[in-house]
Amino acid sequence: MKNYILIIICFVCSTIVYSQDEQQLGVLESDTTWLKEIIKFPIGFAPEIKYTGYEDLRFAKQWRNQDSEDFWCYMFVWHVDGIQKPTTEYLEQQIKFYYDGIMKAVNKKKDFVVPETKVQLENSSDAEADLLGKIDVHDSFNTEDLITLNVQVKTYYCKANNTTNMVFKLSPQAFNGEIWERFKTVKLHDDVCEN
Repeated sequence: MKNYILIIICFVCSTIVYSQDEQQLGVLESDTTWLKEIIKFPIGFAPEIKYTGYEDLRFAKQWRNQDSEDFWCYMFVWHVDGIQKPTTEYLEQQIKFYYDGIMKAVNKKKDFVVPETKVQLENSSDAEADLLGKIDVHDSFNTEDLITLNVQVKTYYCKANNTTNMVFKLSPQAFNGEIWERFKTVKLHDDVCEN
């Protein structure tokens, strides 16, 4: 009986410490209309991505509702160690690893081969993005069909703490859609380069 109590106490303590560690991570500020998730690198479903650091995600609350304008609208930051300056082709490959991995991981159809993700990024002269593009990906979460996501990528370099923040904003809405203005309400912390 004492062993069981000791095991339970150890489990509860480790869960509390892990949860506190996860709560301290994050480089994005958002209000309660956005759902939050943190994933540490290496990412289990995409081990080919060799960064160290973490991913800070924000989902529009109705991102999984096919009838909502928020369907598949979300953003994330890859907060990674070192000053990373990937080429466009390299970043396209990393995004492909990411989406191929997650869609295979959540696929529910036995013996179904998830189609490969296609990523196309181009340099942008827009102040909001270094790169603009499209991602054609199989939606294993909801529709179990192909979906096209428009994507903006903006990179911020933090020499003071030797980190890079790659901000990705994604939506099936055209770039003039309402969600792109709402994305602007989710911001990097002011002190992102100090931590």
